[in-house]
Amino acid sequence: MEKRKDKYLSDGDIVRIVETYSDMLLRIALNRVKSLPAAEDIVQMVFERLMRRRPIFESPAHEKAWLIRVAVNLCLTDLRAQSRHGTLPLDETVAGEYGDETYEVIDAVQTLPTQDRYAVYLYYYEGYGVKEIGHLLKEPEGTVSSRLSRARKKLKALLEGGNHGRQIQQRL
Repeated sequence: MEKRKDKYLSDGDIVRIVETYSDMLLRIALNRVKSLPAAEDIVQMVFERLMRRRPIFESPAHEKAWLIRVAVNLCLTDLRAQSRHGTLPLDETVAGEYGDETYEVIDAVQTLPTQDRYAVYLYYYEGYGVKEIGHLLKEPEGTVSSRLSRARKKLKALLEGGNHGRQIQQRL
């Protein structure tokens, strides 16, 4: 992405960003809020904020990081509201789109503490490095490394155990 002299994003840029990042943002939001309708609302709010502010990004990495940061912040706001009004379970229609093995992994990841879940998602699904995750989540690299290490150990124990399904259900 070339640095532009314009003060604001064009309509064409916004369309490109929506087409490029919609799926990624939905996965991030769903990973956090565990409800497809809430995740869709969050993605819509991210793009609404983008259209309202129309920031000029320095690079594609800056663009992606800005979108992820806004999505994470909106998820936190949603979770605060949920804590006051109760929580919703993972939408079964989304989980049903995957095979049984993938469903077990998704269930196992969902049992992780929230910040560990974010680190796992950004590292394995979005391909970010520890340093980049630290920047996105505003945490030291060592903390991110610890979260990933702890999450891997928990996931390994859950998925290798003969009764991993029972363990997962007990934690949900």
